[in-house]
This record gives sequence, C-alpha cells and structure tokens, in this order.
Amino acid sequence: MNDTFAQVVVGLPVEGPFDYLIPESLRGAVKPGHRVAVSFGPRQTVGFVVGTTARCSFPRVKPLAAVLDPVPALDGRTLRLTRSFADYYGCSWGEAIHAAVPEVLRRKKPVDMTLPVAQTFPVPDPARTTLVLDQSPDKRWPALLEKIGRTLDKGMGVLVLVPEVSLIDGVCSRLKDKGWGEICILDKELSAGEEWEHWRAAKESRARIVVGTRSAVFAPVTPLGLIIVTDEENAAYKQEQSPFYHVRDVARMRSKIEGADVIYASSAPSAEAWHEAGKTPAGREILEQPCGNEIVIVDQTYDKFRGKAFLSYPLQDSIRKTLEAKGRTVLFFNRRGFSTMTRCGQCGFEVKCERCDAHLTYMYALKNLVCPRCEKAVEMPRICPGCRSQYLRYTGSGVEKIESEVARLYPQAKVARYDRETKALPESADIIVATQAVMKYLDKLSPSLVGVLAVDTELSRVDFRSAQRVFSLLVRLRQQARKQLLIQTYDAKNYCLTAVRKWDFAGFYRKELGFRKELGLPPYWHILAVSLRGGSEASVGGQAQAVYEKLFAEKPKGMEISEPQPDLTPKLRGKYRFTIMVKGKSVPGLWVHVKPLLRKFRKKSGVVLTLNVDP
Repeated sequence: MNDTFAQVVVGLPVEGPFDYLIPESLRGAVKPGHRVAVSFGPRQTVGFVVGTTARCSFPRVKPLAAVLDPVPALDGRTLRLTRSFADYYGCSWGEAIHAAVPEVLRRKKPVDMTLPVAQTFPVPDPARTTLVLDQSPDKRWPALLEKIGRTLDKGMGVLVLVPEVSLIDGVCSRLKDKGWGEICILDKELSAGEEWEHWRAAKESRARIVVGTRSAVFAPVTPLGLIIVTDEENAAYKQEQSPFYHVRDVARMRSKIEGADVIYASSAPSAEAWHEAGKTPAGREILEQPCGNEIVIVDQTYDKFRGKAFLSYPLQDSIRKTLEAKGRTVLFFNRRGFSTMTRCGQCGFEVKCERCDAHLTYMYALKNLVCPRCEKAVEMPRICPGCRSQYLRYTGSGVEKIESEVARLYPQAKVARYDRETKALPESADIIVATQAVMKYLDKLSPSLVGVLAVDTELSRVDFRSAQRVFSLLVRLRQQARKQLLIQTYDAKNYCLTAVRKWDFAGFYRKELGFRKELGLPPYWHILAVSLRGGSEASVGGQAQAVYEKLFAEKPKGMEISEPQPDLTPKLRGKYRFTIMVKGKSVPGLWVHVKPLLRKFRKKSGVVLTLNVDP
C-alpha cells in the first residue's frame, strides 16, 4: 500500500515536518529525499520530503504542487546527517538541509540528475578519528597522500577540506600528480552552475575525491571512506551566520553515520581537537622534526627606549644582519591602515562610524577612513566636526605606519607592505610589513627572519581561545622562518610563548586545557550564546533582560546563565547587540532547557534572536 501523505520540511526557521497530500497520480513515486514544490503560507516554495505516512492528524491538508525531480536529491545518510545537524545546532531541519545542498537545489526548477549505479562495497572498519600533528609541514602531505591512496584502493571516496579558497589549487595539484581521476571542487567562489556540476559529479559517483572549503563538508561523496580537515584550528571552519556550525562537529557526525575515518591535520590544532584525539590510544599521530631555526623572545619591559620606537634594539640588529646576508625579513603586525583613531586635540571629538560606533581606521594609501567592523569608507575630514578647528590628530598604529618607520630606519632596503588591500605579493622586497593576510604566502616568501611586533595585543583579546590562536600563529611563523623568529612582548613568561620557545606542544595543551576545565569552557562544558539585535538599544536591551529572566527562573541544576551584556561587537551596521551566555556540560542538555522557553517567548517587532553553539 502506497503512503498518502508526504512529510516535508522547508528552509525557514520553523519546526517541521509538515504533512502534504500526495496526489493519486504520484502515489508510490514520492520518496524521502525528493524535492517538491509546496504552498507554504501565502507563497509557493521548495520543500524536501523527509518521510511518508499513511495517516495524518489534520482533517484537511494541502496537496503537493509538484515533484521537481525524477529521483531523490538526498539519500538516507544525508537526511540523517541534517537531522543530527538540526538537533545539535538548534535550527530547523529545513535550514540544515539548505546549508547542505547547492544553490540550484534551493530553487523551484527541475534539475537533471541520475542515481549512481548500485555497487557492492566492503563493510568498512570501525571509524577512527586521528589528529595528525605535523611539526614539519614537509611531512604532512606524504602522510596524507598515503592514507588517501589506501582509502581509494578500497573503493571508497575522500573529502579534503581547506580553510581558504586560495589553498585549493595547491591541494588539487598534489592529488592530480597521483593520477587518481576526476576531482570535484566546491567553494564559495563558484557560480551556481559550476557548483551544481561539481556537486552532481560527486553525487553520481563520477568523481571519488572532493576538495573544498567549509560547506564542502556536506558533499555527497558515496561511499565516503575518509574526511581530511587540513589546518583544523583555522577560524574559517566556523560558520559566521545562522546556522553557526563548525566543520569539526559536522565531520564527526558524518563519521558516525557513514563509518568514515576523520583526520584533523594541523601544525597547532585546536584544544578541542587535541582533547578529542587524546580519548583513544592511537588518536594522535605526531610527525616530529625539530625546528632548526632560532627563537628569540625580547622582553620589552626592560627596554628603556620601548616607548620611542616600534622595533626593539635586538630586532633592529637582526634585521640589519639579515639584510647584510641578503635574506628577507617579514614583520608581522596584525593591524590594518596607518592609525586606529582620529581625535580632535582641542575639543576631544573622536571620529567614529555612525553605524557601528567604532573608531575609524585611517588608510594612508587610500586617503580615507574605514570602519574596521562594517568596512564602510568615508572621506577624511579636514576640520573637526565638533568644534570646526583644524587640530585633528591620528593616534594608534597600523601596518602603514610601521612600513613608514621601517623605511626610515633602513633606507638601503626595499620595504613593502602586505595586507588584504594589497593586490600583488611583494616578492622582490627585502622587508615586508604584513598582517594575517600574508600567512598563506609565507612558504613562497621563505623569510630568513620573522619578527612579531605586538603579540601582547593578540594575547589580550577578549576571547578564551586567544592563547590557542596565538600559539597556532607562532608555531606556523616559526616553521616558516628559515633562520630566526623574534617575538617582542611585555609578558615573556606567558605559557604560550614558553611553549613555542621550547617546542613543547604537550605542555601547552596541558596548561590550556587545565584553564578551560577550571573555568568550565569547551571542550569540558559547552556554551550556547543567545544573541539579540535590533535598531533600538533600549528595546534590544529590554528584550535581552526578559529572555534572561525567563531562562534563569527555570534554570536546572548544573547550568550557568550569565546576565545579558553588550556583545563583543556592541553595535554593527546600525544594530545594537546583546548576548546571554548559557553554559552546560552537554549540548542536548542546553537545548532541553532553552528551546521550549524560547519557543514560547514573544519577541518585539524588529528584534532578531539567534542561537550559536560554542561561539
């Protein structure tokens, strides 16, 4: 007997599934995974069938408007993955599916697609999660290529994830050299048509290897035998819009559902990945090779001229010696522009972004001011908007100011700057002053000396992962510095710097995880950020307080809920933002408390509420 009703979800923040009547002409032809056109409210939209049933509790239901494709777009494993994804991240099942499929499948147009020929594959071994710690980057790819080859020999597919589009070509080049056949590429820079063609090639099993950025973690590789997440610690693996998923968690979900092995490959993995890998005896594979270069930590506390120059005397001396040896120097200073604040010396007026209330960065090369939050550019004022005087002063330092100072100190050298505004990599320069944007090109620059000018700024960010991110940064810089890494700091005994100097990975993670456990932070506890934003500060603040009171009034034992506070970015693009942090030992436990209460909560018009797991 054919089922009469289809259970359908749509890509909106509404709980489902919703029942629709299957027309008699389509009975038996509608399967889970099919795309359908349905009437939802006043409009028609695309839905995905997640099940069928013979009964419905409602006396009248709308019929399916159309079945869009002859074969299901999603298989059972993808439906299970997106269901798990929705449960973990608190979004609707339809939103999870929309995050997993290409843009073409979110449109109401039929597509041409065939199912792969049924094949029999050996039962895979129990899935394993391995952390490959490559203390020498030269050893990473030989080890990974060997594992990829073994997976392909078993008739299984491979998914390789990279944090940035610019890294895809390098990975594909290594894979093509092995002659393993067609490789699919999935990244945000593809057109909708290109994305669809690559996605379909994987779906139809014409390609057994997929390489891509964050969203490629959902690629329909069948059967999937191995997921490799390169540079696992990179922040780009965390989605910045709802649903706020992390590739590491989705890879773990796929592994459980499909039996695929997972490899996190990193030179300095996240504390979460290190902790997870430590749960099994063979969870960590360390490719050891001692760094042959020198590391120098300059304690600027004892530099009597520390307020007079950006470069300490030891760094100046190292730069001079590098120039004499015809080597290249990279000075790392992760702050854009020339200055970070424009202020009137007469009345004290500060030039800020009207939409974000943030100090504007003066961009000397562009001759304008740019908001560091929303990127809006405005003309540089010639007189003070407050008192009409001409006493505007620029304070704070960016890479453009450092570049100017370095050029003054070393007139004999070719000095250049590299940040995200720079169009071409200055490969002929003797000294390059650079922001984080240079990291992906360091191997090409092959610097003899790398100097880190303001590591304390990075360590003091209001982020419990700041030490982890600095450790990762310094490890990569030390790996790329052929002769010397020099770090200027006022906190020379910081455990992060000590670990890099001693090349002590185990010591760093032991200390870092100890702090996390003591403070109740991931991976021991989980955080659910309940964020509200809107155009009125009073309205958003009031709503945040009301949400907090509701959550706190019924707070279960073992859960912590913080009072609402202005977000780390309190105003962005004209929207005020407040956040409530809910902490607990398991994500399902957080949802059990939070979801029912928020479902009943009535927000004011103009206020948007979002939920972010482990931000």
